[in-house]
Amino acid sequence: MIFDPFGDFETAGYLQNSLQLKDPTEVKESEHLSFELSIEDALAYLAKKRSIDYKAVLQVHQILFSDFYHWAGKDRNELVPHLAVFKGSYEDPHSTAFERPDLIKMSVDYALKLAVNKKRFRDHPGEVMGQLAFAHPFLDGNGRAILLVFMELCYRARFAIDWSRTSKDDYLRALSSEIRMPGEAHLDNYLKPFRVDISSRDEWPDTISGIRGLDGLDKEDITYESLDNPEVQRIYKTYRAQSLDVPAPPASDK
Repeated sequence: MIFDPFGDFETAGYLQNSLQLKDPTEVKESEHLSFELSIEDALAYLAKKRSIDYKAVLQVHQILFSDFYHWAGKDRNELVPHLAVFKGSYEDPHSTAFERPDLIKMSVDYALKLAVNKKRFRDHPGEVMGQLAFAHPFLDGNGRAILLVFMELCYRARFAIDWSRTSKDDYLRALSSEIRMPGEAHLDNYLKPFRVDISSRDEWPDTISGIRGLDGLDKEDITYESLDNPEVQRIYKTYRAQSLDVPAPPASDK
């Protein structure tokens, strides 16, 4: 199934990209070129922000992908508010459901609030990354935009993740488990062994360029379904009940 939320793949290509490309390999290559050419601009933007908020997350995506997607920097709630997005079929109990479009901002805001408490964030890096990934703000480019935001948040909390030692498949497996089962520390347990002292921002462009699989939650088996579907509504009620069991972060940022 082609991910075609706009319903115009045959005439406009994948997600209305600027080159009207349809071939998956060509799309990946052109999209990643846009990303690599814009990494330093996006990182410079984040470094100058006094605080990271939802608008900053949107702006990072716009900086990274505006050359390839005219809608870059706009979230799913603005573009396709009637659609739920899944990794896998919504009928599969092992699929991953991403946040409802109308609650994306709330989910990102919650992740950013978790990161404010620097000690807790250092102890639970997967909690923040998992919440950002669950929000899945954009139709594509989530993994890469979120990674840049996450790295800046880590930097401000005085630590980093040594991504060179991580494995694409293991990371995506832990991330998917984190989204499906929040509060069980799947991604915390995966990321903690790779936690290191703070690294210089100057090293980040090369580090990020070397990470593989960042689009794994954007292009692999992504499906969509109407929010009016009763089964989709039931799935979100189940997810919401799970997330309500996760404790809120303490107020201190020490």
